[in-house]
Amino acid sequence: MQEFKNYLQEQQKSQNTIENYIRNIESFKKWYAETTSEQLQKLYRANVLDYKSYLKNIKKTKKGQPLKAETINANLSAIMKYNEFLVTIGTQTEIVLHDNDFIKIQKQHINPCKVNTKDIESFRQKILEHESKRDYAIVTIIVYIGLRISECINICMNDFDFNTKEIIIRNGKRWQSANCLHE
Repeated sequence: MQEFKNYLQEQQKSQNTIENYIRNIESFKKWYAETTSEQLQKLYRANVLDYKSYLKNIKKTKKGQPLKAETINANLSAIMKYNEFLVTIGTQTEIVLHDNDFIKIQKQHINPCKVNTKDIESFRQKILEHESKRDYAIVTIIVYIGLRISECINICMNDFDFNTKEIIIRNGKRWQSANCLHE
């Protein structure tokens, strides 16, 4: 492990990253020894994928929760770097873990702005008070029907059906407006 630590230091990894990689490799080695009754000499793809499955389906946090995808990926990153190290020192010739082996994580984009109904109505009122009926209509359509700006500005008068209270949207979507537009 000291050689691996030196390898990581040569790559200018942070102390925190080095400690996490070492801890994750030690956990992998412990799992491997308990599973196979042997000491880890070389990485095999099947063993690494079995470990990934173990982390996803069996291993729990101290609170009994399943591991998060980020935690599993951190373990896989350590194994990938260890695999790279083993190839570099000649213990192993093949890379057994690939980028597509990591769990795909879809990040939620956080909108720092929270808008409530009162804010929207206040905004609409300010637009109305500035005598911009056009802008008031645009904001009302965007807010209450949920159109994109580009969809809204492409609306023509013949796209309104006042009998059915529908608006035809040029991208092919059809929106019911009977419950959305103020009469």
